[in-house]
Formats: sequence, C-alpha cells, structure tokens
Amino acid sequence: MNQKVYRSIEIANQLNLVRYERVKSLLSPIQQQLFDIIPYLIHHHNVQLPGSNSALTPFGISQFDMTPAMEQARHSLHLPSLDLQAAQPSAFEGVYSMGSTASFGQNPKSDVDVWLVYKSSLSHADLALVTEKTDQLTQWFASFDFEVNFYLVHPLQFRECSAFDNCYSSLGEEHSGSTQHWLLLEEFYRSHIRLSGKAAGWWPGADADNEVLFLGDVQSMPATEYFGASLWQLYKGLNKPHKALLKVLLLETYAAEYPQANFITQQIWQQCLQGDFTESNDAYLILYQRIEAYLLGRRDTRRLEIVRRCFYLKCGVNLTNRCVARDWRRDKMQQLVEDWGWPHSLLETLDNSQHWHSGQLKWFNKQLNELLLISYRTLLDFASKQALSDRFRVEELGILARKLHTYFSDDEHQLLPLNKLWSSSIIEPNLTIIHSLKESRFYLYRQPHNSGQLLGESAIIKADTPTALIAWAVMNDISTADTQWQEYGRSKHRKARLTQLALSLNPLMTATSKVSKAELCQPFFYKKIIVVANLDKDPTIKWQGQEIMIDYMNSNVFSLGKKQQNMLSTIDIICLNSWGEWQCHRFKGPLGLLEALSFVAIGLKCKPEQVEINIVACAQRLKKQLHDALQGIFSQCVKYCYEARTFSGLMHPLQLGGHRYGLYFNPMGLVYNLLGDDAVKAGPIKVQRFKKPQLNAPAAIIKADPYGGIPNVIKLYISKGAKQYFLRQRPDVLDVFIIDEANELKHQLYENMSMQELVEKESHSFAFEQGVSSQHYFNMPQFFKLERINGELNVVPFGVMINELSSDF
Repeated sequence: MNQKVYRSIEIANQLNLVRYERVKSLLSPIQQQLFDIIPYLIHHHNVQLPGSNSALTPFGISQFDMTPAMEQARHSLHLPSLDLQAAQPSAFEGVYSMGSTASFGQNPKSDVDVWLVYKSSLSHADLALVTEKTDQLTQWFASFDFEVNFYLVHPLQFRECSAFDNCYSSLGEEHSGSTQHWLLLEEFYRSHIRLSGKAAGWWPGADADNEVLFLGDVQSMPATEYFGASLWQLYKGLNKPHKALLKVLLLETYAAEYPQANFITQQIWQQCLQGDFTESNDAYLILYQRIEAYLLGRRDTRRLEIVRRCFYLKCGVNLTNRCVARDWRRDKMQQLVEDWGWPHSLLETLDNSQHWHSGQLKWFNKQLNELLLISYRTLLDFASKQALSDRFRVEELGILARKLHTYFSDDEHQLLPLNKLWSSSIIEPNLTIIHSLKESRFYLYRQPHNSGQLLGESAIIKADTPTALIAWAVMNDISTADTQWQEYGRSKHRKARLTQLALSLNPLMTATSKVSKAELCQPFFYKKIIVVANLDKDPTIKWQGQEIMIDYMNSNVFSLGKKQQNMLSTIDIICLNSWGEWQCHRFKGPLGLLEALSFVAIGLKCKPEQVEINIVACAQRLKKQLHDALQGIFSQCVKYCYEARTFSGLMHPLQLGGHRYGLYFNPMGLVYNLLGDDAVKAGPIKVQRFKKPQLNAPAAIIKADPYGGIPNVIKLYISKGAKQYFLRQRPDVLDVFIIDEANELKHQLYENMSMQELVEKESHSFAFEQGVSSQHYFNMPQFFKLERINGELNVVPFGVMINELSSDF
C-alpha cells in the first residue's frame, strides 16, 4: 500500500470514528447495543443467533475485527460467543450503514440502512439465502422497535454492472432499481459509516486496491440520471415528503451546476484534509447549506422557508424542550434558527408536530407536494435535453409514474390520502360541512358550527358532494365512530343522517389495500364498490305506502305503484381500484342508476369474487328494499360484465320509473337504451343473449364495431384514461395497436424496429416532449406484449419479469 492510500485510509477512519460516536450518542442504550451487534450477526451464522435459516447461508466479513463495543453488545443481548473457522472464506467485503445515521438528519424515528457488499463469487442461490436471513434480522430488530433495512450490493454494481446478471435489485418498496445509480453511490460516499470490513475508497482519486473497497467514481455520472432519481425521490416522498423534498432539491442544485457539479462528497473530504471533523463538516448540514445557497441565488425565499422547516423537522432537535438529553447538534441548530429569524411561536408549532391536527397537516402537505412538483418539472426540463440512460429500465419508469399518478392526480373525483407525517392522531370529535351556494361546492371544517371558532379557521378540504367529504375524512382516519357530523344551517335529522353515513363507511374504508407490480402494469379493476343511496333529496320521505306490502307484492322500488315512482334519488359510488385509488362519483336524475352502472362496468372485467359490493341506503323509509334492490342490480352487473368476456353480448331489461331500459353488456363494458313495448315481453327479468341487435338497440351496438379488427383479447385490457400499446412481433414487422386515453384506436406497422426501441422512443416522447405545463405527466402509457402461450394469444406486461409481478409496490 502506498503512502497516499495509507494516509487517505487514516483520514477516512478518523471521520468514521467521529460518526460512530455521534450515532451512538443519539440512540437509547438498547439501540446502541443493537447498532453495535449488526456486523457480528453478518459475520457469524449459527442456529443460536437470530436470522438462522440454512446451513448453506454465506457469512463472514473480510478484515472482521471483534471490537469491545461489539462484545459488550453480544453479552448484553445474551447472544453466544462464536469463533469463525479460519478455513471459512468470507462472503462479504464489508458492512456499512448509510443515510441520515450519525448526521444532522438523524432523529429518534430514523431507521438504519445497511449495505452488505458481497463477494462477486456469490451465486443467485447464495444471495437468496442471504436475503432470507436479512429479512429475518429486520424482523428481529423490529421486535426491539428498531428499524434496520439491509441492501445487498455487488462490488462492481456501479462500475460495470452490465457484465453481471445479479447486480440489480428489482424496483420495489425499498429498492430504487435502475432509477438511480451514481447518485445513490454519491449518497453512500458522503454519509456511510464502516461497521466492519474494508475501508470504502470514497475520496477523490481513489482506485481499486487490495486493502480498499472501490465501488466507482461518481464524477462519471450522466445527466439523465437526475430524472430517474427525481422520480424515485417523489415515490419515496409519498411516505416522507419532507425528507424527499430535501433530496429532490439537492438534485436540482446539482443539475444547476452541471457539468461542473461539486458533490457534497468532495466538500466533506476537503474539510477533512483541513482537519475539520466538527459538526460543520456534516453531510446533512452541508446538504441544507447547498440548497440554501441555490435558492438564495434564485431569490426563491418561499421555497427556502419550507425547506428550512423540513430540515428542522427531519433533524428532530426540540429546541423548546430544555429537558431533553444533550445533543451534539443543538448549539448549531439554535444558531441557525436565530439566523433565520424564526419566532418562538413557530418553534413551538414545529416541536409540537406529533400533535398537528388535520388542517395543519393538509396545509403542510400541500406546500410539500407543490414544491416537489416544481423541482420535478425543473429536473424534467433539464433531462429532456438528454437521452435516457441505457441503464434505465423504461418499464420501471412506467411503474413509478403510475404509482405517482395515484397520489398527484388532478382528478377532482379522487380521494387523495393525507400524509400524517409525524402526527400520532388526527381524529376529530366534531366535523361541520358548509355548502357554498355561490360555488355550488361543500367545505369541511374541524369544529361544530355553533362553537364560535368556525369563522377563524380555513376549510380542511372541499368537494362537490357531502359524501365525498365524509368518505375522505373516514379514509384518512379523521372521522371515527365517535365523530359527530353536521351541516351548517340544516336540521338535527340531517346531522343524524351524516353521522350515520360516516359510521357505515368507517368499517368499509379503513383497511389498507396492497398493490402489486402486476396490478400497476395492467388496466385497473374495481376491488371494492360502495353504493350510497338517497343521501340528498330522498323521495321516500313523502311516500305514504306500507313497507310490508312492498315485500309482499315483490314490488320494484325503482318503479313503484301506479305512478311508477322511482324511490332512488342520488347515487354516490365510492370505489377502490387495483391501483390503490379511492374515488367518489355522484349520479342523479332519472337516469342516475343507469349512469352509475355504466360507470362501474368500465372496471369490472375481473372475476366476480374479486369485487366487494356494499350498499349504504340513507333513505328515511324503504331502507331495506332499496338496499336489496341495489345489491341485486350491482351484483348482476358484476356477473354479466365478466360473462360478457366470452359471450357475443348480453342484455338485461330494467324498469326505471315509467320507462323500460335494456342494459347491453359487452367486453368493453355496458351501454343502455330505451326498449320498445315489443322488444322484451313482460315477465320475470332474465338475462338474454343477443346475436343481432334490435332496431331500438344502442347506437354503439348498431354501428360497425370500431374494435372489430383487433384481437379479442385486447378488448379485455382496454381501460379508459390511459394510453395503451399492444405489441406483436411478426417475422418482418412490428404490429402495434394503440388505444389512447379516450379509447380511440390506431393500428400501425413498424419496420426495422424492435419492441424495446419502440417502448423507449414512446416513453421518452411522453416523458419529455409534452411540456412542463402538462397536468398529466405521471399518466405514462402502458405497454403490453401479445404472445401465444399454449396456442392462445395472451396479453403480457412489457419488460416485467413474471417473478416480480406478485411483489407489493
């Protein structure tokens, strides 16, 4: 080892020791022991240790050293003392923590991310066993309320990954896949702590050396990586937007300096060379200072103020609590707050963030989302001048974009989740709805309308209907079984009806729904449908008949008595689809039920048992009758939509008010039309298969089928609202069927172009060429392959391995 390398390792070890002491100073005694024991559990593998899964699981760390702290942790945690056999080859080059650990960004709720850099000789089977072990270790640490996440890293993953088939982790909840590469390595270099094994060569000019682990030179970072990394950070921001905002703005700062980017890694090293190992030479603090300088240079004080709050909250240094334990960051943070000119009231609000109510959370989330999208558009514009990196998998772009679309959607019918951030509970005992006649919209407030405080607060949210407000509050755990609802200026009866609706929705909307990659790669289908009937303008109030006679006569509540009165007024459809989106739509008027059925039918191409139908009848009278009738017709709709996949067509007659309608089911959904007196004979309602449409059949059935020339299997995948490509490779040409967002069909043939080339071309065009003003930049096209499997033509999501499809995302 030459003198220069030796000196660099010496400096790196000094910084490593400082960081190790800092991280432990912010942990509780039990957490300190758990942190110390991490390398011991990787170096050893034994049935007496947590994580034991197989005698074949690789273990052992190069240059492992049993430290006194590790021995103390082993003893305190009552783990056995083990000696590694000399003949046992080590499986790992080193074990390292990375991220906010030991930095200003470490707070009491921070997790620990651990990189396990394994030997390149390990096989897929070896890695599978290691992954199984680390999953068990994560669960073991979690039993102590200590979150530790492990990531397997190939030693050549960043330098020449294309030469190895086990370098990439597929995109997942905690794995960024191909979306970021060098930027991930740069974060590792600037923040890592070596827990055991070889020193990582992260300093400028480092190279491969027997004594040093060299993962790559971050200076070779391509400009296009900023786009993939920004997408990944937006996705991570769905859970922790304050943390994601800081990282996305750092990307924006780096991009503004490109190609002369001076990475934080370089700055930390330069300060180390000058002997600066103080809190000023901290990765997270420098990250903030870089962003601050960038925003001040742009005179963007609005974004800077939100960034400062995010930085303060991420650090978790409670300056208003004088009783907290000594924190090495406290004096520096106090100095920053004074420089920012923050009033004491703002500090109290931020330090009380675990008790923020829904109104405060809604405001802060709105600011975070707006700033995240501003940065994303800036990086999108920067990346649009480049070609997508050949390392970037466009299919992962589609999955990420689809997931982001479910959160950043501009669809006014979507019920967006409220990120609770740090709040332990956002339950409200009283919620009030106010109807604005001028805007014809409804607003939700936190207090009872007679509390005298209503005028001093802003509305939490607004919507077109009271049902949407109640569903949103229930979905986000703001309204519970004890919450009292009321509408300003309305009667006690209205209060009881709204409160009862909230109670009914509570058990139906609280369960979380996992979303798999397979579901994000395919058209949505409805998993749950909640039908809310007669919340407004309830006609049953004026009905004078006897309810027992309705059951006795088997009467139709949609066409009741001699006057053929329809006892159904408004219908609200609250639905959860397979992309994890909740939506609320209202249908009213004489054709409300038919429009509701047509709307639901679009997403009912799945098996009937996959769809849960729930009816909530808010009527004052005929509640049971309306419930049963709606349960029947919607359940039949689910059944017939599925049967229409294989039949040429199905027709179902329905009496609604004074008219009789035919419901026509086909692979595309449902259309309806008035029936003549002779079209369907009177008698029991039954399903009728039709081969030739009658003269009074819907126009959509009478005219030539615009999809007649496409393979039938495609019809089952067409989904309104998303652009879809169906690709079939023929011997001399690429056959492409394109369905746009409005379900318009195009058929094109491409010569001298592969599927991969077409997908990359269209993805790049959609991502970069629509302009930053587009409101739908996350609504990426979906790509499918048409393949024959056992003689039958099948639709397969493009680019996603079968073994990846079942994983949650």
